[in-house]
Amino acid sequence: MPFQNTEHSYGSVAKTFHWTMAFLILSLIALGWIAEQLPYETDAELARKAWLFSLHKTFGVLAFFVALARILWALFQPHPGLLNAERRLESFAAATVHWALYGAMVILPLSGWIGHAAAAGFAPIWWPFGQGLPLVPKDPAIEHFFGAVHWVSGRVLIGAILLHGAGALKHHFIDRDTTLRRMLPGKTRPAPQVAQMTQANPLAPRVAAIALWAAAIGYAALSHDATTTATAPPAPAALEQVASEWQVDTGTIEISVTQFG
Repeated sequence: MPFQNTEHSYGSVAKTFHWTMAFLILSLIALGWIAEQLPYETDAELARKAWLFSLHKTFGVLAFFVALARILWALFQPHPGLLNAERRLESFAAATVHWALYGAMVILPLSGWIGHAAAAGFAPIWWPFGQGLPLVPKDPAIEHFFGAVHWVSGRVLIGAILLHGAGALKHHFIDRDTTLRRMLPGKTRPAPQVAQMTQANPLAPRVAAIALWAAAIGYAALSHDATTTATAPPAPAALEQVASEWQVDTGTIEISVTQFG
């Protein structure tokens, strides 16, 4: 198997990146969903829930760096030609989903990492970089905004995965070409005729993907603002305005905290 891509097939590095990211993404979706569903009424339940969220966050940070490496590798590699480039609408949709997936692989874990760094605590990342990020203060507004972006981008990712998988299966079972097989491990026979990507405007799918992500982030911002406005607590009264018959002369306060057991 060649190390680098060719005009006819993907190399071993691209295939390794592809299937590593597929494993990480599917694992993260499962971990996030399971962790969300778990109860947290007892200390043991809370500890289990926090442990799964820590695992989810740590794998998310790992996926972020793997995605960056994959994108950088792809930028300097030839891209195997489309086998149905004459179908302009289909090739446009495939390329748009491709770029939307690239965006999801960066935006989704990064938004989760920023939201975690802005939060006061809960479910630490098992990562040598610590719990904070440069230029990200501990701020509930930042935490909730990037939490909304993380939620929306997760849905975009799931939709893009479903479309990507449906397209691959369509190529394999309906078109009966080598589009899917050339991403599988091992050598792939080149198609007798490999059409190159001859879209009228190769920038159009990228612009469409950027517009999709702009709409998704805009929706996250609007939903975050609506939630913040609906749940904002009333402003607390000044201490002098609070009616009370209590008067503290002397005393001490002691607080003991047990986290995750």
